[in-house]
Amino acid sequence: GSFRPERILEIQKKQNLTFDILEKITISRITNTSDQIKSLSTMNSSNFSLIVIDNITDLFSYEYSKEDKTFEKNLLFIKYLHNLSLIAINKKIPIIITNMIRNIDGTELENMRTAVDLFTHIKIKLRKINSKFHGEIRWLLHQTAFSYTIHSAGLSDYPEDI
Repeated sequence: GSFRPERILEIQKKQNLTFDILEKITISRITNTSDQIKSLSTMNSSNFSLIVIDNITDLFSYEYSKEDKTFEKNLLFIKYLHNLSLIAINKKIPIIITNMIRNIDGTELENMRTAVDLFTHIKIKLRKINSKFHGEIRWLLHQTAFSYTIHSAGLSDYPEDI
């Protein structure tokens, strides 16, 4: 529920883009896992060039929070990720997901990490330390770090030595 079209319009204006970006964006507000799973058929039958799913594990964790539902939650979620992966492969499009990270006793734990890792090629972890934004990119046996700024025209590199 935090998508802001005003922010997209601000970026569009600052970058002098002449086409209407908002006409090219479709938003679905999914409120339960059943709808989240059903949304795969919309993704599969539509002609998207990019799919972004915000907080992919949230509804699964909320609806299947009881310990006796853990197996069912993981089974449904892995099947969902598998079908999502097939959409990415068959349509040849990127799918970006965000996921929750919790800090428990000083340790960062990604929600349902084991299942997510099975279907993830590249992970980007973003964080803010003091007033600076930092990121890490991880894939296979490689990891790299970067810094960035957020401004009215979007994101840009932020050299480490500044």
